[in-house]
Amino acid sequence: MQERDGGERWTRLDGLRGFAAAGVVLYHMANWPNLPVHLDRITGWVFLKGWTLVDLFFVLSGFVFAHVYGAPGQLRQAHAMRAFAVARLARLWPLHFFILCLFAVFSWGGGNDGQHFLAHALMLQGFDLMTARAFNSASWSLSIEILCYALFAAGAWLGERVLLWITVLAVVGCGWWLAVLGHPGGPWFGETIPRGIFGFFIGQLVWRNRALGTRVPTVLLCAMAGAGFWLDNGHISPLVPLGLLTWPAAVLLALRMPVMESAVMHWLGQRSFGLYMVHMLFIHAIDGIWPPDELKGAGFIIEQAAIVLLTLMAAEIAFRWIEVPGRRAIRHYWGGGPVRAVAQHQPQYG
Repeated sequence: MQERDGGERWTRLDGLRGFAAAGVVLYHMANWPNLPVHLDRITGWVFLKGWTLVDLFFVLSGFVFAHVYGAPGQLRQAHAMRAFAVARLARLWPLHFFILCLFAVFSWGGGNDGQHFLAHALMLQGFDLMTARAFNSASWSLSIEILCYALFAAGAWLGERVLLWITVLAVVGCGWWLAVLGHPGGPWFGETIPRGIFGFFIGQLVWRNRALGTRVPTVLLCAMAGAGFWLDNGHISPLVPLGLLTWPAAVLLALRMPVMESAVMHWLGQRSFGLYMVHMLFIHAIDGIWPPDELKGAGFIIEQAAIVLLTLMAAEIAFRWIEVPGRRAIRHYWGGGPVRAVAQHQPQYG
């Protein structure tokens, strides 16, 4: 496993995050009936079940948070909790609010009204169905991330034992909820809160047992990942086998794969939050002009290629001109406190 000390980044996990973001983009691009393409067994899974890659984000987020902020007593230091909150706000809010304003300018009306705009601006959109569907619908996961941050921070402040109890109860309780009350198939809006907490704290457990993870043979990790996909086809929520088997195995496998820190994967990882946040803007705009299920052949390919190209370009612009400057501005004016040195790890939306 490629573990790094201090505030250095786990670059291979950045690559995995970029891979997951690209999968979510492809899923939303293909979320149309009667597409003029044949989906084979590999690409078909991405197009039909790519929504579950958001749960890989949650697992990654929990893993990275445990690494960056999980040192015993770290968040009990003077001003540490304030610095933690500022770092999280600086990471998520600038780009989220900028994209929200773009949606407001180009799609105001109907459900995109002032009430829902305010809820999105306060990052509360993930707790209400109608609000989550308004404006940038992909941003629902930010609300769940913030809830996970709050649970984690409370546990870390109260002590290592309390944090461990919160972690175990979150995994057991939300796993039970998804197994008993969750729906097969998906996605289902009613599962957003338990699925986020479930994934985030599974990531915490994977980090806590990372030494054991280094001893698991690669072939067994591949078998775990495959078993999660296979068990997905049952009568319970697919988030249970994927969360318990596939995504933990994916994290451990990614740490063994040099390709995940290649130039391309590093670029995708650095801009994964931008990819996630901007892609729905171009999907709505371009698909609204040229509905993909009405196109054939070259027209369909050109239309989909335009979405991909514009999303990649916008993610680059967002990273350089909104994410990084916005992050620096918020930390400059509100302060970073004693955890600034390790906060450069920048855990993302999961």
